[in-house]
Amino acid sequence: MHRTILVLDVAGFGDLRRTHHHQMAVRDGLYSLVKNSFTAAGISWASSYKEDRGDGVLIIVEPATAKGVFVEKLPPALVAALRDHNAGHRAEEQIRLRMALHAGEIHYDSHGVVGRAVNLAFRLGDSQTFREVMSSTDEPLAVITSQWFFDEVVWHSSVAADYHRIQISAKEVDTTAWLSFPATGAQPAQTVAPPPDRSVPRQLPMRSPQFVGREAEIAGLTASLADTGTVVITAIDGTAGIGKTTLAMQWAHQVKDRFPDGQLHVNLRGFDPGEPMDPDQALHGFLQALGVALNESPAGVEAKAALYRTLLADRRVLIVLDNARTAEQIRPLLPGSPTCLVIITSRNRLDGLIVREGARRIALDVLPAADAMDLLAERVGRDRLDAEPEATAQLLDLCARLPLALSIAAQSDQPISSLVAELRDERNRLDTLDLGDTDLSLRSVFSWSYNVLTPAAAHLFRLLGLHPGPDISRHACGSLTGRPAGPLKELVSANLLTEYLPGRYRLHDLLRTYAAEIAATDPERDNAAAKFLEYYLCAASHADKFIQPNRRGLIVAPPGFEPPDIASYAQAMDWFNEEHAVLLAAITFAGDNGHATYAWKLAWACTTFLRRTGRYHERASVYRIAVAATRREGDEIGLVTSLRHLATASARLGQLQQALDYLDEAGAMLKAADDDRVVQNHLAYVRVLEAQGHPAKALEYARLAWDLVQGGEPTRVADVLTAMGRQLALLRRHAEALPMCEQALQLYSSVGHQEGEADVLLNIGDIERHRQRHAEALRFYRQSLDLDRQLGDRYWAAIALERIADVHRDVGDRELAAEVLTESLVILEDLRHADAGRVRTKLTGDTAEPGSPAPR
Repeated sequence: MHRTILVLDVAGFGDLRRTHHHQMAVRDGLYSLVKNSFTAAGISWASSYKEDRGDGVLIIVEPATAKGVFVEKLPPALVAALRDHNAGHRAEEQIRLRMALHAGEIHYDSHGVVGRAVNLAFRLGDSQTFREVMSSTDEPLAVITSQWFFDEVVWHSSVAADYHRIQISAKEVDTTAWLSFPATGAQPAQTVAPPPDRSVPRQLPMRSPQFVGREAEIAGLTASLADTGTVVITAIDGTAGIGKTTLAMQWAHQVKDRFPDGQLHVNLRGFDPGEPMDPDQALHGFLQALGVALNESPAGVEAKAALYRTLLADRRVLIVLDNARTAEQIRPLLPGSPTCLVIITSRNRLDGLIVREGARRIALDVLPAADAMDLLAERVGRDRLDAEPEATAQLLDLCARLPLALSIAAQSDQPISSLVAELRDERNRLDTLDLGDTDLSLRSVFSWSYNVLTPAAAHLFRLLGLHPGPDISRHACGSLTGRPAGPLKELVSANLLTEYLPGRYRLHDLLRTYAAEIAATDPERDNAAAKFLEYYLCAASHADKFIQPNRRGLIVAPPGFEPPDIASYAQAMDWFNEEHAVLLAAITFAGDNGHATYAWKLAWACTTFLRRTGRYHERASVYRIAVAATRREGDEIGLVTSLRHLATASARLGQLQQALDYLDEAGAMLKAADDDRVVQNHLAYVRVLEAQGHPAKALEYARLAWDLVQGGEPTRVADVLTAMGRQLALLRRHAEALPMCEQALQLYSSVGHQEGEADVLLNIGDIERHRQRHAEALRFYRQSLDLDRQLGDRYWAAIALERIADVHRDVGDRELAAEVLTESLVILEDLRHADAGRVRTKLTGDTAEPGSPAPR
């Protein structure tokens, strides 16, 4: 059983001046004062195992007692008890104690306790060195601990500084021990200093005087001091310029006094322009620092490493291995003694050290905004920042809150607004963040990481410089490169790419700028851009089929295309939500870079999602891009399609005249056509004219569409029947409208077109309401509401709720009407939709029904 072992021994018990009576008084006093001291320190005397040793006592303490009390509480209690005892007794009966502390495995037998741990405790307490140190002082109490007890207990206590190392040789024991005089804290006269050839290195470089933030990381490093029993290794990793070395030096200087045997430091040059430092060279320097003469250093890495570990055994040394590239470069430099602590910095994630050597990982990210501001203030002064607060906030963003970039930018003497103007030009941003020296140029610093990549990883990094979105998925990377796992893993390990969510990756803005710069000269640039646009078009079209399966597709995926893993409506909506920002960026990129076909088709593939999630401004924005691109490149099919969708999106935003202008332009281009494009244009006119309050004119366009679709594809026939029925209902011609809507509902149901069903059910509910058939109206409205909720179409769910509230108000249940209207208003306000004003007016008590909802 593992126990704390305490040996107490009376110094000079056999002094010839002591008679038997004196010795009996000493023994009585010993047990009395030790018992009282245990009680004062909170240690159970009754539960402790005791063996009398004549002039002392062996005590084995119960395991529940914390070991710290034996160095922080028991010694002062013993000192006080010894002084009380000695003050009341003659010289021959006075007591001075030697106390030895250790812990380890013990065994009980019929004679008591036995074990190596017990033997070591007695050897420490009875060693000639300890006796001589004690005899040279008048101290009432001397405490000696084993190396293990010091490392595990004393080192973490408040009295660690009072202990001094001595060397003990007694019988089979030759070991380091730690000694203290608790009464005075005096240093023993015979402490063992390092031999002349064991110098104490002090190799830490200076720390930055302008260090800010990183409180959590500092706390994590400090927590590593509590680890015992093995070599403590902490690896700090992060991208270039993020402040790894600065953090390591800051903390190392804070704790260096806890490593009295020295601090070793080496720059392993893992990412310098030249070759990384060989471990043999690093070991050679460390051995010299530890006092090994040049002619005594062995040949070969293994021999050097063995001598290095020998010299560090039982020594408290802090070792900083800066700018490492691989775990293999580091392993020969790791000590074997748990008394040492190693700090490593690297641009790479050193996962091998974490797995095999149990290293702790501290991953550095860019500075939080407040800390980035403090860093700038340290370098340029708070007054200068306060004078231009908006420009300062932009400077933080343009520098990506990267410490090196901020430090370089802070050297500029020009106004912050002028500096921001320079940095805003992405083509020259890296030139602005360049002070000439290779380690003060972001382009150079980034290049050192890029240049050591494998060809596949370097290729993917360049592609990411072309990618327009703020992030990219693992699946998209695979489609672009055909082999995503290895290159992705390498870029993440090199901290050139961050997996900020499972399966999603991003570069910070300055790395993106660097990647785009090196991609600009890549001969595959245009082909790569088309490749990722094609991927997103095919993937979006694939996802759209799950949220609107009846939509006629325009996209045919190329052979070999692997669609994203989507098998349901919910998964498709999740995919669109995850890729939403990327898709918008891809549409903008396509429009700006001569890819009009991708611009309008991508917009088309995203339409259902944008409509159902209430992103009306984005819907209009992507089609404005598509219209401009197709007009510029002469893509007539794309232009007609984009004009029609832009008209519908503009109508949704209340821009009705603009919507008609777009449709007129599209209609002029379709004069000689008689295909489905003309039908869709007519239906778009119906929606816009209805929103303008012109149902009779809208009905004319619906009938023009009818002339073209009779007997045709069921979904399109249902669309036109719905349009005609809707306008007839608005004209109060309910008897004509209802059969058309019922036929449309049957057609939609037969093909599983839920969106069409929801639309026409709303129309039928309107007809039944105006026929005073309130129960029937509620039934149809609720069916429409259920379908829109299943589809995730929040806007039309809000409209269905508004209609339901209208029925409740019609039958006099204003309380229930207000409750349902409030639910509708919450949705519309969350969507920031203009229809919220109409619903709010109804809630305030106005019985009028101003306006009507814009078309789907």
